Amino acid sequence: MPLKGDFYITKIPILDYHQKIYGYYLTIKDQEDRPVSVNNLADLLVNVNFEKIAGNYPVFLKVDPEVLKHDIIDYLPESKIIFLLDPDQINEHDTEIIKELKNTGFRFAFGYSQDFQKVKDIADYIFVKSSQIDSQINALKDRTVITELHSSEDFKAYLDEGFRYFKGDFIFKPSTVVEKKIDPSRLAIMELFTKVRESFNPKEIEEIIKRNPDLSISLLKYVNSAAFSFRNKITSIRHAISILGQRNLLQWLLLFLYRSGGDEAYAETLLEVSAERGKTMEILAQEINLPDEDVEKAFLVGILSLVDKLLGVKPEDLVRELNLDEEIVEAIVNKEGVLGKLLNIVEKTEEGKIADIADTIKQLGLTLNDVMSAQLKAFAWFEEVNIV
Repeated sequence: MPLKGDFYITKIPILDYHQKIYGYYLTIKDQEDRPVSVNNLADLLVNVNFEKIAGNYPVFLKVDPEVLKHDIIDYLPESKIIFLLDPDQINEHDTEIIKELKNTGFRFAFGYSQDFQKVKDIADYIFVKSSQIDSQINALKDRTVITELHSSEDFKAYLDEGFRYFKGDFIFKPSTVVEKKIDPSRLAIMELFTKVRESFNPKEIEEIIKRNPDLSISLLKYVNSAAFSFRNKITSIRHAISILGQRNLLQWLLLFLYRSGGDEAYAETLLEVSAERGKTMEILAQEINLPDEDVEKAFLVGILSLVDKLLGVKPEDLVRELNLDEEIVEAIVNKEGVLGKLLNIVEKTEEGKIADIADTIKQLGLTLNDVMSAQLKAFAWFEEVNIV
């Protein structure tokens, strides 16, 4: 997917009170607080298919009020876009335009400021920093998106208070690890992963998978999903294993690991973020001509980078539990080596901290557009993969 110009985006999940993805906060260029101009939005429409980047989720997009008056709005899907505006920049004429656009299906979010009262009645959502929460916000919990949350502990505290929507890098940061035993169903998946990686015996693997109906159903859905486009549909476990091969089977097992045990907080969010990390790293590894074995490792590093948060174990314990080689361990635990640098690139890109990785991108012989193209391909790939 070639990109035009110096174009880059960040896509940050917004969680709801069920601890599932509600939507995405989308930014372009590199400054999260800069509203998107008409020209920026034109770049976005040229480069991004909203259905591919966010699937069935809505996208929150902070825009300049001038966007609402421009013909470009006719090219935006009203069911997909939620405009985020600064109340201080809104006048009476803008308010009337917003009311008209709401009648066509668009939704609007506003930052919380001293001028919030004039948009209170037309706000579908309110973005507020935790430090700004007051009695008025407490009365609007059902519409409030709390931003700048930096720890899972803060997230859980506001969740307990009755707030409904949450945004912050707490999603990507490790939780305080309390040592616990890994759930038996997940431990079985990890053991199967190790067996597949060390000795790829389709008959033996089939027998293990067939003992677990959930694994069998998930594998058939995965191999029959749009991401593979096989000429004939797969109808047996043995056929699925054989046609997928060792590499794709390992990828599926790690993806399924996130889907198992749905009681875990953030499982759906962590699945999507880690899967897109893995695919982005795989594409970048191919771009810099790494050997096939290292391309496989790149995907594993990305997908495993959040499993410690899912399972509540230390990263170094997890990667050794899976019997992974030292290169993967060093990449995940210490961000070292080429794979560690690729992981650092995707993590900083998620956070919108492009300047922090400019030198690393250059050192690996990549360009910013290479990174963004890989990311967009990964977004599209995830929407095509059926992992349930």
